Amino acid sequence: MIPYYRKAGAIACLFLCYATALAAPPEEWKFDAISQKAYDLVLNLQTVEAYAMLPNPKTPQEHYVLALGEALELLITEDGEKYTEYEDHFEQRLERKIKLNSPDELLLLAEIRMQWAFVYLKYGHEFDAGLNLRQAFLTAKELKKRFPEYQAIKKTAGMLEVIIGSVPEQYNWVLSLLSMDGSIGDGMAELESFTKAGHPLSFEAGMISALAKGLLLQQTDSAVTEARQLLADHPGNRLALFLGGALAIKNSQSEEALFLLNTLSTKHSGLPIYYAEYLKGEIYLHKAEYMEAMASYRWFINHYKGQNFIKDAYYKVGLCYYLNGSNNDALEVFKQARTLGKEASEADKYAARSLADDELPHMQLTKARYATDGGYYDNARKILEAITPAQVPSKRDQVELIYRKARLEHKTNHLPQARELYKETIKQNGQEPWYYAPNACLQLGYLAWADKDLESAKTFFTLALSYKKHEYKNSIDSKAKSALAQLKRGSGIGLVDQRR
Repeated sequence: MIPYYRKAGAIACLFLCYATALAAPPEEWKFDAISQKAYDLVLNLQTVEAYAMLPNPKTPQEHYVLALGEALELLITEDGEKYTEYEDHFEQRLERKIKLNSPDELLLLAEIRMQWAFVYLKYGHEFDAGLNLRQAFLTAKELKKRFPEYQAIKKTAGMLEVIIGSVPEQYNWVLSLLSMDGSIGDGMAELESFTKAGHPLSFEAGMISALAKGLLLQQTDSAVTEARQLLADHPGNRLALFLGGALAIKNSQSEEALFLLNTLSTKHSGLPIYYAEYLKGEIYLHKAEYMEAMASYRWFINHYKGQNFIKDAYYKVGLCYYLNGSNNDALEVFKQARTLGKEASEADKYAARSLADDELPHMQLTKARYATDGGYYDNARKILEAITPAQVPSKRDQVELIYRKARLEHKTNHLPQARELYKETIKQNGQEPWYYAPNACLQLGYLAWADKDLESAKTFFTLALSYKKHEYKNSIDSKAKSALAQLKRGSGIGLVDQRR
């Protein structure tokens, strides 16, 4: 008979081995050599080449690569001809006969749901977008609960936290109804830690982090710094060049943006990025090189298959004619612009409102605006200093003159002067439906936050939300709401900036 203590020892060993097996972290997301190469091609926007490498996808990684490529294609090109085909592929991936006991399979499910939430939103299917966002959120939540050591979910969950946390306040009831909540601060922390982890998905997470900082949090300096590091680590990557160019424009660094976008233009293989030419039009408008700007906008109009930014591009062509002294040509293009494109993007909405105005914009103030946006501050200052009181007879032009001076002082780091001019903007604007006062409130909130004057920051962000029916209400409200949420959670922020 086996002695009792030997039995007990054998049982203990078996228990320890079993417990160790239970506690072992799940195998982490990995690409094999072929799927890794295909993934790299997708992130370089060489989707055709990537698809050819994976003709019969079987693993979650292979499906992930193909799904990401298709979603990027639809988001970048707005190609309606491919929409139905790729939606069929999405539904087929959802219907795969698998057991969701693998963290890789759960990650794939959360990711493709999230990707198509963006696609549906881009194509105007808000209900489908909301449904897939919720499914992505629930799947990510389940994955984190069942496999807490699984690292790849940090990219997905972090992005979902940021997206849900930045939903405008008027839609909070929808989030509550769908049992979803998010924290921008927590989401960014997850993204940033994952970006530095050396994971196979870290590069992708880094681009998401930079994009969120630049577009949602208005931490444009930090976003551009991250984009530069991504390009240093992945030189020549087309998606990183495009992202870097867009963020540099956002940070009033038009010369750097032009260099990156021109570099992108030399990379001929892969998915065409027509929107990059629109961005070059923006840069030339900043530089007051109006013929070059018109050429870029027209190229975009003639080649882009989607509708977003088309109305704005037509409006900008007319604006370039006007700023270049060709009023008759400007009026003819403005007439076209009223009937073309749609009003989905904020730029298109602003263009539509401008086109509905019977009066042409103030020429010198408009030139100063775009020079400031592009970082051509000396030129902007010369223009603003040359404007006399007699040249701004209307109240709107008078308020805009104060506001343009405030923006210039802010961007050139003359902060005491900027604060006083922002406050004067608010006072003179009153309750007129112009964006100058609400954006002045937003900027004063950021400045107070940077000074750690949190009560003043809350006051200004709340005031920014109080203005009704102005040109940039959705984006200004979203930024103010995001800032208030971060203040409530004690999140930190650097000095931020934004265009307009």
